[in-house]
Amino acid sequence: MNTHASITDLLLQGPLAAGANPLDGVTPNLELLGVRFSNMVTLVLGAIWALALAVIAAAFLWNLAKWGLAGQRGNVDDVEDGSAGAKRSAIAFFATAIAGIILGALLAVAGML
Repeated sequence: MNTHASITDLLLQGPLAAGANPLDGVTPNLELLGVRFSNMVTLVLGAIWALALAVIAAAFLWNLAKWGLAGQRGNVDDVEDGSAGAKRSAIAFFATAIAGIILGALLAVAGML
């Protein structure tokens, strides 16, 4: 008997091949905790999302102002900082704005929707 080959085969299969998924068919659900709790979670998450959008929008406007002032002064280093900051904050705003779509897509890929 070649036990070396069987141990190697077992190791190559990985830990997921060893057993069934104990959480198969289980999905996250807040209904058990009540409608009031579900509504509160929705309100809190919505408030956090809105606050994040407001902060990122303020950062975008700040970076645009920094970029414009540096351009007027002719300071090349500050122009680069302002433009890079404006680009980063614009990307962050876009990603935050479509966070619901991103999270939905991730859950769909994970098979939870």
